[in-house]
Amino acid sequence: MEENVLKYPGLVSEMARKGDTYSDLGKLLILSDSSISRRMSGDIEWSIGEIEQICKHYRKRLLWII
Repeated sequence: MEENVLKYPGLVSEMARKGDTYSDLGKLLILSDSSISRRMSGDIEWSIGEIEQICKHYRKRLLWII
């Protein structure tokens, strides 16, 4: 049985704080909701460019997302 583990708690909490959804993040990165979902679940890895855009958007340092 696979345990549902939160992969990116810092990102999830920052999204919640700002009221952002997967759609909002998708618009920022020009990705579909399903692409964001697969990245958030860890099925697909984030690219360094995507991570940089997310950090810039939330005004966080690069290592914050990990």
